[in-house]
Amino acid sequence: MTTIGQIAGIDHLSATRLRKAGIKTAEAFVRRTRQADRLRLLSQETGIDCQKLLDMATSVDLLQLRGIGGRYSALLRAAGIHKMEDLHGFSVKEFREALTAANHKHRIVRRLPSTRSLQTWLRQASEHEGSRRDG
Repeated sequence: MTTIGQIAGIDHLSATRLRKAGIKTAEAFVRRTRQADRLRLLSQETGIDCQKLLDMATSVDLLQLRGIGGRYSALLRAAGIHKMEDLHGFSVKEFREALTAANHKHRIVRRLPSTRSLQTWLRQASEHEGSRRDG
């Protein structure tokens, strides 16, 4: 389980404010920022701007993919992938090429994710999008 303090893009002060509001995990943060009215309430409660909360929620989105942790999350962001929605339309080959180029430029991970992991992430992103449309 990813704690609020481990999420890339969430600074120490914001993490402290979120913890005081009872949000200790990435999952709890996603639940509290999913709906606009709850997002506004959280903004009022923490003093964190709504847009900043939305930006932070976007980075948390990728952590819902199985096997994504801090390093792989940073690699995806370096490749221009900031939320699951950004994965739509990628083939496994294109996905690997994007990650390879980003890692070559920024040297984020020692070992790129396996083809199987890439396939799983693309499938999960697709399923996530389907469930959002249905729900």
